[in-house]
Parts: sequence; structure tokens; C-alpha cells
Amino acid sequence: MKDENKTAPTPEEQVRIYAGKQRVRFKFDSSKIETAENSYVAWIDLMGAGHLMSVSLEKPANALVRLHMAVNTAVSKIGNADTLPINDGVFIIASTKEAIQLIVRQVMIDLACIFISTPDPQNRVMLRGAIAYGPVYRGKMIAKGLGQKKQQQHLETLERVAFGPAVIQAYSSESAAPPYGLAVHESARSFAPPGTKPFLMTHWLWWLTHKELEQPKGAPPLAVLKDVLCAEIHGYLQWMRATLIMHGLKVEKVSDWENQIQQYFRFKSGNG
Repeated sequence: MKDENKTAPTPEEQVRIYAGKQRVRFKFDSSKIETAENSYVAWIDLMGAGHLMSVSLEKPANALVRLHMAVNTAVSKIGNADTLPINDGVFIIASTKEAIQLIVRQVMIDLACIFISTPDPQNRVMLRGAIAYGPVYRGKMIAKGLGQKKQQQHLETLERVAFGPAVIQAYSSESAAPPYGLAVHESARSFAPPGTKPFLMTHWLWWLTHKELEQPKGAPPLAVLKDVLCAEIHGYLQWMRATLIMHGLKVEKVSDWENQIQQYFRFKSGNG
């Protein structure tokens, strides 16, 4: 029998009832997430992509597609890594130092060659990146916080999600890298998987070859490639300086990049 004395919920009560139902609908128990695995995370980013997208269509399109093609090609060839593309940048996640070095080096080689072989400076785009190391939560690990039915429903989406200290550390460290350079967060300089050594310096010299990282087959001598690249970047920055009004930059920024590339590409070291 209907309770005639029962009053209808007030508008505020309706909101709270509805909100409670949504909390149940989107229930997620973070205590059930699997323990994160330590991984290397590299973040490679196109420099000035936001400005490019606001003034042009073709230039950012060419750069974006080539970046994602280069990363996909390197990961497909070398394996043992996942990627998380985010518009003008890509996260590369690998469990071993060897894998992250081989993949990132190949990406830098390929895109450096694109930069060198592009004759018109207004069609050139610079990039840079960073590497960190630490716990990374991915896909199935995260999905454990859902009920069985919802795991099946949302697993595909969660496979495209990654988070953890190393992700934000790689992202935030990128600004310390010079054009076509790679910064190394202190996490990757302090820790490494068992049986391997951490990175040695604040920046990784990706063109260096040694016993553990030999000259890649089919590529030109990397020491020569980096010299040619350095000269081409210098010429490009001179052009930027002469056309500064078109780039949304201050002259101090261009001067910083000029100093950075000289310090980075001319640095002499053993193993990077």
C-alpha cells in the first residue's frame, strides 16, 4: 500500500540520490590495483607545436605524423615497449634500459635525418625529450580495481592509460633538454633494473656507441650524423633569429637554444 504521508524528495535530495547512484555506477577500488612495475619512460615532444597549430595546418600535420610514424616503426622493430601517444608527443614505456635506448635512439636518428633533409627552414620542426625510471601502472594492473564485468567493458580503454611517478618525471624533465637532445631525470640516474647500471649524466648522448649499444646497421656513422645535425640546427636557429616575429619567441629563447646545442653536441664523454 502506498504511503500517502511520504513526501517527495526535495530538489537537493534528488541531486544527492542521483550522485550516490553515479558513485556506485563508477565504483573503483584503488586498493585492488596490482603492484606497479618499474619501467623506463621516455617522453618525446615536438617543440612549439601549439604555436604551429595556431598558424598552420600542413607544417604541424607533417611533423605530428612523422613523429608517430617514427616511434611506431622503432617500437615495432625493437619490441619490448608500449606507447602512449598524446597529440604532439609520445610516451614510450619499456622495462629494460636496452629497449628504451634502442627505441629512442632510432627515433632520434630518423627524425634528425628528416630535419637535415628538409631544405626549406620554414618546414623544419625541432623536438626534444627526457627519460625517467620508476613505477608505472598500466592497463590490466589498473583494471583490477573494477568488478569483473566492468573489467571486460573498460579494459580496452584502460590499456591506453599509464600513470606513475616516472611518467610525470619524464614529461616535466623535457624542458631541460636542448633541441634534438634528451634530458635524464634523477630517477634514471639513481636506479636501474637488477644487473644493469643507471644512466650516468643529466643528459643522454644518444649518438654514442659502445659495447652495449653498437652502431646501428644501415645508419650513417652517428658521430658524423650528430655533427651535421648540430650544424643544421645552428643554421635553423639563425634563420629563426632573423624571422623572430613569425615564431612567437623572444630572442633570449633562441640564444638559450644556441648555447644548449653547442654544449650538448660538442660534449666529450665515454658512455652516455
